[in-house]
Amino acid sequence: MNLPGRGEWILEICRGHWAACTLFAAVDLGVFDVLAAGEAGLTAGEAAAALGCAPRATARLLDTLAGMGLLIKRGDRYRNGPAAARFLVRGGESYLGHAVHHFANLAEGWSRLGEAVRTGRAVGFEAVEREPYARRLREYILAMRDQAALKVEALAAALAPDGCRSMLDLGGGPGTFTIALLRRRPALAATIFDLAPVLEITRELVAAAGLADRVRLQPGDFTRDELGEGIYDLALASNVVHIYDPGTNRDIVRRLYRALRPGGRLAVHDYVLDAVPAPEAALFDLNMLVGTVCGRVYPAEEMSAWLEEAGFARVSFIPLTAGSGLITGEKS
Repeated sequence: MNLPGRGEWILEICRGHWAACTLFAAVDLGVFDVLAAGEAGLTAGEAAAALGCAPRATARLLDTLAGMGLLIKRGDRYRNGPAAARFLVRGGESYLGHAVHHFANLAEGWSRLGEAVRTGRAVGFEAVEREPYARRLREYILAMRDQAALKVEALAAALAPDGCRSMLDLGGGPGTFTIALLRRRPALAATIFDLAPVLEITRELVAAAGLADRVRLQPGDFTRDELGEGIYDLALASNVVHIYDPGTNRDIVRRLYRALRPGGRLAVHDYVLDAVPAPEAALFDLNMLVGTVCGRVYPAEEMSAWLEEAGFARVSFIPLTAGSGLITGEKS
């Protein structure tokens, strides 16, 4: 990578979407799956035949993937590199292909970012909504699982819910964080609160983890429905607040306060904007501009104020990555 301040760096930024589109196409075509089946690697012609693609065009794609470090080329044979073998082969435990597909779906809306900035309106719905709702929802939830898996150990370690016996996972989607916490704490039981169609997918994932007897699935709309009173020792709201406006988020935090027992803890996990934001958070904030009506990424100070206004004590920020972290507070 060229250093900022040089002209070449500007051009590398411009070419960034080329690399993304190369990966999108490779996952969509099944390149990494086909190469995983050939222990000694495949020639471009063999890969093209397996994929049903044009041989010369396939060779050009494979060479580009090798140049990007995703494939290893020896002579005229190609095989998956370490990252591709771990994250891009369908069926693997760490498969990220659903997340790649999700980002590909967002690409058309991002191409209209200038329009979104000029008008202040979301422009990214059309491309995303072309797929049938059920398939789109499943891909989205599995994409959220893929991305959560990269942070799950850090988040579980940061929460460390010692003595916690009941937790609420608000908008828990695939249940990735709940599953990790339950595995760490055998005495812990959880409620995952989300929309009914989402929970049909959650049910499959929780059952596959062997934890169905410790998880209650509660369908509802957490922007309107009550969450109970004095029930939980821990409440987790992961990647929830960036969807909503500040007023809605304040209301959610107030109802989470009521749902906790005295001494209970709330953890808000999300992207976080600093004065000079990390690219991870800043780019996601633009993604919210392109694709949502009112979503945005908030500074840690603003999210902390919501907890303090609701009555939480000992409010603090725990960084997880350069652009994300946990805002935690305790019900006094």
